[in-house]
Amino acid sequence: MSASADDIQAVIAELKKTVSVAGGILYHLGLADYMGHCSARIPGTDRIVIKPRHSASVHGMGTVESERMIIIDMDGKPVEGRDGPPAEIFIHTEIYRARPDIGGIVHTHQMMTTAFGVVGRPILPILATESHDAKRPFPIYSDPDLVNSPARGKALAQALGDHATVHIQNHGVVFTGPTVEEATLSAIHIERLALLNYFSLQLGTPNVIPTEKIDEMLKGNRVGYGVRFAYYKSLLDTGALSARAVVSAPPIAQFLNLTK
Repeated sequence: MSASADDIQAVIAELKKTVSVAGGILYHLGLADYMGHCSARIPGTDRIVIKPRHSASVHGMGTVESERMIIIDMDGKPVEGRDGPPAEIFIHTEIYRARPDIGGIVHTHQMMTTAFGVVGRPILPILATESHDAKRPFPIYSDPDLVNSPARGKALAQALGDHATVHIQNHGVVFTGPTVEEATLSAIHIERLALLNYFSLQLGTPNVIPTEKIDEMLKGNRVGYGVRFAYYKSLLDTGALSARAVVSAPPIAQFLNLTK
């Protein structure tokens, strides 16, 4: 095996680990369960690393190890792995096909963000750290059915346009980014924004951070996505990220990361 082939295999192995960790983080924050999926584009190829379809042996996103991740091509056909792809594989293939700038995709049914999509209400940028993820209102794809065909995947990608996030109304949300780490952080940040939007609207009129200020803050000395993702990974590695361990905890308590 050539050195370049060795390098590619190393990249794939690392991507499988990252996709697995992303799913674990989202699961333990209460943003995903056995449904939903994360993926990563293999750089320089037409291949995708993705969580396999849930089954009797493939359970919640927090339990799927890197060894069980599969590789598919841009048509959704399996290339490597013993399990089949998720039914909504075309969320991933068609968005990657339409957007070469996207390297990672996350699809969840997280409650508060989904609720804003159901009522067609924008999630306002009202938190400093998270505001850049909501500079513009998210587009809405109005078909609540499974995105289980190329035609539906293309329609979803068209609805996404040049945005990073799109509501699948009455269904869930799709988050994208240059990497799967960034897509995962967007899912976390936007749920936090949705929660604070909901609370703030009960109290009065939320103060929205202007776009110009968001852009100004982004130019400052801010912690990068790698540091933020590493933080959540460290909680996962040490068992500190254990909201799911709280018996009968409501979703908001799970999200606030109650521990054992």
